[in-house]
Amino acid sequence: MNIKNILAVVAHPDDLEMMGAGLMLKLKKDRVKTHVLILTNGAWTSPEGIIMRSKDDSFLEMTEIIKFMDYDSCDILDEPALDLQFKDHLVCEVLKRIDKFDIDTIITTWDKDSHRDHRIASEIALSASRRVQNFMMGQVNYFMKDFFTPNFFVDITNEWKQKIEALSLFRSQWERNQKDWTEFLDVISQYYGKIIGVKRAEGFTATKIKY
Repeated sequence: MNIKNILAVVAHPDDLEMMGAGLMLKLKKDRVKTHVLILTNGAWTSPEGIIMRSKDDSFLEMTEIIKFMDYDSCDILDEPALDLQFKDHLVCEVLKRIDKFDIDTIITTWDKDSHRDHRIASEIALSASRRVQNFMMGQVNYFMKDFFTPNFFVDITNEWKQKIEALSLFRSQWERNQKDWTEFLDVISQYYGKIIGVKRAEGFTATKIKY
């Protein structure tokens, strides 16, 4: 697969790094231009009224992530997290970046994820992807409506430590989620690695791929 310019379309800060940090790091080594569009501001409050992540947290954490991951561009929109809606203007935001950066590949979240924001992000990305050659979806979590069955795998053996380090930069979430995230990713990356005969891999559902 010949990738020159990839665009990640996700709902929240940390979605991309959970499902595809290894892929993005690997592509940077191949001099692929990596672009990111985060549709919500990432802020959310618990049912008890505790602020779990503020807008300021999101922007400060993403500033560190952009530098660490060396993204060529990364924009965070101000849609409310946990209430992302399908809107034409959000499809247009994706289309603008496809044109501006000559995008040939889109990666987004799985369209059957149990998190509604993730499904909506996928729908928005898909609606804008008609003229994009490659379209892939990744798994953010293990709470699912259906079984995630990847058909495209990326060897991330050499990128594994950097992937975990990137996730640790989401400090507002890391202390609370570290055990869950690392246990899940450790198991699944080794499982996907076994499938293709390497130590660790990320898996994606590729709905269209141009070889």
